[in-house]
Amino acid sequence: MSREPRKLTPDEMALKVTTAALIEACGGPVACASVLDCAQSLISAYGSQTYPDRFMPIAIVMRLERLCGRPIVSRWLTDRHRVEAPDPLPLAMDDVARIAVESGEACAAIRDALVDGRIDAAERLRIRREIGQAQAVFSDILTKVEQP
Repeated sequence: MSREPRKLTPDEMALKVTTAALIEACGGPVACASVLDCAQSLISAYGSQTYPDRFMPIAIVMRLERLCGRPIVSRWLTDRHRVEAPDPLPLAMDDVARIAVESGEACAAIRDALVDGRIDAAERLRIRREIGQAQAVFSDILTKVEQP
């Protein structure tokens, strides 16, 4: 008694199609098999809906995406699972204070680093951290003003 092959879910079908597109972008199954040093039939199975239990391992996806220079499967995965961000709070006076504090801390880090005319590794780290925190505040505020 033979068992019927399992049916692919819609997401799995889309993943197979996307995997096949990656394989083609890299020159097809023969080219991929040559680069990966594996059987061409295995590469073909990764993109075929005939093999519902055979999916391309993520390490191979990574290698092939680097080879073709396009994140074909990775982009599909992230787009498929993207979560909608909640609406930002409206712009408020508190945002002015946040900009002042973070910008002031970034300026202070740069000023302190320049006092002796040399910027050491710890000072560079502090500058990067403070500027990153200021950028995060500015980015948050930009998101608020981009809303209608």
